Amino acid sequence: MSLNPSQRSAVEHDTGPLLVLAGAGSGKTRVITHRIARLLERGVKPEAILAVSFTNKAAGEMAERMVKLVGRDTASRLVLSTFHSFGVRFLQEEKKALGYATKFAIFDQGDSVGLVREVLREIRRGTDARKLDAMAILSRISKWKNDFLSPDDVANAGKNTAHPDSEYDATAVEIYPRYESGLRAMCAVDFDDLVGVPVRILRKREDIRDKWRKRFRYLLIDEFQDTSRQQLELVRLLTNELGNLCVVGDDDQSIYAWRGADISNILDFDKHFKGAKVVKLEDNYRSKAPILEVANAAIAQSKEKRHGKVLRAARGPGDRVRLTALDDPEQESKFVAAEVRTLLDQRMRPADIAVLYRSNLQARLIEEELRAANVPYRLFGGTQVFDRKEVKDGAAYLRAIAFPRDEISLRRIMNYPARGIGDTTVERIERHAQAHDLSFADAFERIENVKDIPDAARRGAKALHSTLVKARKEFEQGRSLASAAQTLFKDVGLVAELQKAADGAASGERRVGNLNFLVSALDRYEKSERENKPALGNFLHRITTNSDSNAVDETGTDNRVTLSTLHGAKGLEFPYVFLIGVVEGQLPHSRTSDPKVTDATLADVEEERRLFYVGVTRAQDRLYITRYKRRMLRGKATLYTPSRFLDGLPEEFIEEYSRKIKTALDTSDIAEMGRLLLQRLSAS
Repeated sequence: MSLNPSQRSAVEHDTGPLLVLAGAGSGKTRVITHRIARLLERGVKPEAILAVSFTNKAAGEMAERMVKLVGRDTASRLVLSTFHSFGVRFLQEEKKALGYATKFAIFDQGDSVGLVREVLREIRRGTDARKLDAMAILSRISKWKNDFLSPDDVANAGKNTAHPDSEYDATAVEIYPRYESGLRAMCAVDFDDLVGVPVRILRKREDIRDKWRKRFRYLLIDEFQDTSRQQLELVRLLTNELGNLCVVGDDDQSIYAWRGADISNILDFDKHFKGAKVVKLEDNYRSKAPILEVANAAIAQSKEKRHGKVLRAARGPGDRVRLTALDDPEQESKFVAAEVRTLLDQRMRPADIAVLYRSNLQARLIEEELRAANVPYRLFGGTQVFDRKEVKDGAAYLRAIAFPRDEISLRRIMNYPARGIGDTTVERIERHAQAHDLSFADAFERIENVKDIPDAARRGAKALHSTLVKARKEFEQGRSLASAAQTLFKDVGLVAELQKAADGAASGERRVGNLNFLVSALDRYEKSERENKPALGNFLHRITTNSDSNAVDETGTDNRVTLSTLHGAKGLEFPYVFLIGVVEGQLPHSRTSDPKVTDATLADVEEERRLFYVGVTRAQDRLYITRYKRRMLRGKATLYTPSRFLDGLPEEFIEEYSRKIKTALDTSDIAEMGRLLLQRLSAS
């Protein structure tokens, strides 16, 4: 496919800031990759180009396209990254400015929650600690970090930052400085730090800022509508004096405010980067015309500021959008399953079909009906292999090897498998560490100096420490990382523990298989990095930052119907899409649309509109939109009205569609059963 005029304009832009407003399905990745290729043609060195996307999957796809465009050698010299993996690269190079004397660990969300929980136990003993949700506290800390507020800033802000009547806000204010101290004590950074700390260093150190600006002469940022305040500031600090920054995004697909995305970054791009050129990509190569007409009409009714765009269908006319009203969610799920079964009977592939919804709870009835209809399906965005307990346990052992001061990992493994090290022993180690100004890891290593430790616990701790020391030497002395890991998992009893699974041998083997997946991933990393001296710490950084919200699970894509939330489906496309539960209270969700339920704002509702728009534009050939009229809530039938997002849609591109759904035996079924019974009796 050759470049259209708008795409060519973006690709051939010379110097200075460039905003590419890329409508859904308009070929934005093509523009980014061809722009990089064009820069290389003009003599720009590959090492001088930094391209940032939001997921490892997107960065990988970009890398594959660049290999085809410019060859593997040139493509390998480009820096194609996510914000978080760039942060790892930056901090590894600027570790002196980071202030850690040793290698740093990266805490994923689970580790960060664990640290919050530990601090919470220190300041709130007993039931007071258990009744508070550590994740809710961490969310507040994360928000403050993204708003560039230090613990001192938050504490001094008082009522302007924390609501005096909120126990969570008050507790978060108290925990925040201790949380940061805990990270420093363990030479660790969390996910927010992977962007926030480079920003802090670049702001403070002009020499480092100049070095990185000279290194990267051209910056390209994908999905710019999803950037946070921190990420915008990082981009601003990396952009050189010529303003050679190209950002690609679509404000109409900004749906992640709840995780820090700031739509004003793309809406006010020309204010942040003066003299910016704006190019609109409006030719859609994904969807048939009726689907796009519905999408255009829905988003045009937005009451918020937006960059006006109208998608044009390059693929021409097609089926009208099918709008179906069902009695209740049960009927809706039966309708979807029956329609999916019909598509499959017409030789459509299961992988070409998706069912999208606002909330994961909506999937339950759909799952039930698809099973009954013998339709294979997958829940997109389910538990990823690196999130499984046995894999996280294995990774914790590896992190205890690579980062000896990582207290969170040490606490996770010290009594798993059981070694007699109970809570009382842990508390005595803690007290000893505090009394002698030691880290928890140092106190554990010298457990013979800790008083009142039971003999069994002391033996267990010494055995674990001895095993870790032995394994650390094997990892450092050039042995295969995968082989050393496999030996470690056996030596500490992890493999044997998994094989004793309470729910049967098959389950045990599956869990061992998941642990072996970690070993295989380490082996693949080692082979891919052979020329760069593979290191265990770098592998652990890689798997920690590989946290794509919409990544495919370890089985890969296959021939199953996809069930996904609307948030999880962004970036995907399917020939046949069912967008279900399009009613007030569901889409838009009651949390964002009902002032009685929450402090709903216009911005909240309009983000829900953009979520509807994203769902519509996932469809390539045919779109079904379903809603229900009533639903049982707390034993009462509650009536539901059609979503406001269905108002004003072009009637000529919509058809009211229905099919008969059986919920119970009707008279014809009963008559047929009677006839068959009489027939059998006669035969006997």
